Amino acid sequence: MQKSNPFYVEMGINPRRIFLILVGIVMFASLGHIVVRKLNSLLDIESTPLVGIYNFFNMSVEANFPTYISAINLLIAALLCGLIAFCESNLKKRYTWHWWGLAACLLILSLDEAAQIHEGIVGSILGFYVEQGQGIFYYKWYLAYIPVLAILSFLYLPFLKHLPLRYSSKFVLSAFVYFGGAIGFEMVQAYLSYHSRSTGLSVLVEETLEMLGVVIVIYTLLLYLSEQSYALKLKFAPEENFPSHLEYSQSRRIK
Repeated sequence: MQKSNPFYVEMGINPRRIFLILVGIVMFASLGHIVVRKLNSLLDIESTPLVGIYNFFNMSVEANFPTYISAINLLIAALLCGLIAFCESNLKKRYTWHWWGLAACLLILSLDEAAQIHEGIVGSILGFYVEQGQGIFYYKWYLAYIPVLAILSFLYLPFLKHLPLRYSSKFVLSAFVYFGGAIGFEMVQAYLSYHSRSTGLSVLVEETLEMLGVVIVIYTLLLYLSEQSYALKLKFAPEENFPSHLEYSQSRRIK
């Protein structure tokens, strides 16, 4: 029997186009939050059959559209970091383990976002053993995350210095945007909740900044992959013909 030639599909990815699409999705999620919160203030849709739509877009609750966007984008960023780490390790480049570590951190953040580990587990444990906080320390989960963030920032300083400025500056910007929302505006929410004030606007800013921070990471990773001319090729083969090792090759575009 004549062996059939393999069929490959090649798809080019434009980092800027992907960036604009993801920003559009984030803006759609943010606009949905604004609309349902405004409708609720006017029509009290929480008490109507439209409560499902309210919860679907409301960033103050979990397991909805904004949560899905955040979790899936973090997962995409983790996979892109893993791809870079795999390529860099085969080329015997420096700081390979930093790429693997970044992929692991993003994967953990994706799981955290989807399963609410920081509030459901870490926050509950701290709430049981630590007395109720006041003001910006009304919530407790970030008391455990801030030291970890400080240690990781110190460990990744050589990695950021090694990268060209066009990449390291974007990584730093994404970190400020993401953690400015995740921790900075979380403290604002804690202060408002402690004083029994509305947190609708602060939730919007927090979640939007988190999502935009991850989008900047994805854009930076796609830019790095494209400028390094790394490519991913998937081959599906019968089990008996499946290779026992991963094949790797690097192609360079002719300028």
